[in-house]
Amino acid sequence: SLSRIQSKEMKLQLRSRDINQVLRNVIRRCDHLAKRKNIEIVAELEPLFSIRVDEDLLKTVLTNLLENAIKFSPENSKVLVTSEEINNELVVQIADQGRGIAPEEISHIFDRFYRARNSRTDTPGNGLGLFLAKYFVELHNGRIEVESEINKGSTFSVRLPMNLDLEPEHPEQSGGLYV
Repeated sequence: SLSRIQSKEMKLQLRSRDINQVLRNVIRRCDHLAKRKNIEIVAELEPLFSIRVDEDLLKTVLTNLLENAIKFSPENSKVLVTSEEINNELVVQIADQGRGIAPEEISHIFDRFYRARNSRTDTPGNGLGLFLAKYFVELHNGRIEVESEINKGSTFSVRLPMNLDLEPEHPEQSGGLYV
């Protein structure tokens, strides 16, 4: 994905999708990681209309956020996954009870190869997951935000427009939209 981004070959494959079904699939795929740490994934999904998204990119974003929530949470805790529509935006939140992110590091966590100090020594990763998540969300004209408090946890919010209507930059190409 990173090399496709750098070569500007990333294109969206937009299709109408039920985001709650996408979320349920992501939760199912991450359930084994949660069970290893006895973490309960709680899903509170508001009924929503389908929206146009690139399902593969969105799955990558949501999987990364959920895996991080599990990875950085203590054993015997909970991760909350919610979806709702607010002001014509789809809002998906993933909240954990983990170690949190220091306030001075919040502005850097979406930077390429950046890893928070409290995760560098004991948690595997390369610092690309959140960078890619932000990039993929922004391709959808959305945004990703985080609220965090040390030793209390983090909440990542993905906000996507309910009616994404991107015009292709190269209309002569078929099979996807170049952005």
